[in-house]
Amino acid sequence: MAQDELQKLINLISRLPGIGQRSAQRIALYLIKNKQELMLPLGSSIKETAEMVRKCEICGMLDVNLPCKICSSDNRIKNTICIVEDMADVWTFERSGFYKGQYQVIGGLLSASKNFTEQDLNLNKLKERIINNQVQEIILALSATIEGQTTALVIKDKLENQNINLLFFIIGLIGIYFLLKHFKPFEELSVVSVSVADHPLPWIASAIF
Repeated sequence: MAQDELQKLINLISRLPGIGQRSAQRIALYLIKNKQELMLPLGSSIKETAEMVRKCEICGMLDVNLPCKICSSDNRIKNTICIVEDMADVWTFERSGFYKGQYQVIGGLLSASKNFTEQDLNLNKLKERIINNQVQEIILALSATIEGQTTALVIKDKLENQNINLLFFIIGLIGIYFLLKHFKPFEELSVVSVSVADHPLPWIASAIF
C-alpha cells in the first residue's frame, strides 16, 4: 500500500510542466526524507491555496480577494489595461515597479491543438471594462510565438472600433518599453507593433520616436 501511495505521488509530480518520471522520483524521495520540514508544510500550503485562491471576475487574476487587490486598489491607473497571457506575466510587470495600470489575464493563447478559442478570450468582459472605466490605452503584452502574435491581432481587430491607443510589444521587452515610455509622452502613440525579428529594438525605437 505504501508503495502504491509513493508511485501515486511520483505520477502526480511527473504531470507538472517540465518534470519527467525520473525527476519526479527524485523530488518524491526528497520530500519524504524532509517530511516535517518540507513535505507536510507543502501539502498544507497546496490544500489552503486550492481552497482560497480564486479567479478575479473583473480581470482574471488569481487572488484570495474578490475583486483582486489590483482591481480594488485606488492607487492603480484605471484607464490603462495591460493584456497578458497568465499570472507569470503579471508578476513580471509587478517586479518592474513601473507599471501602475490594470491587467486583463486571458488565460491562454489561441491554439487549435490546445482547444483555446476566441470565446475563451472573454473579450466581451474586456469591452465592458473599456466602457465602464473610460479606458484610453490597451497594452498587448503577449509572447513572440505564432500563437501570441495571432492572439494579439485578433484582439486588435475586436477592439478596432474602440477609441483607445493600442500598443503591441513582446513580453520579454518590458524594460525597453518602460525606458522608451519614460522619454516619450505615451499620448502621442496610436498603434505600435513590435516585430518578432531577431533584432526588434531598432524597430521599436523607430516606431515610437
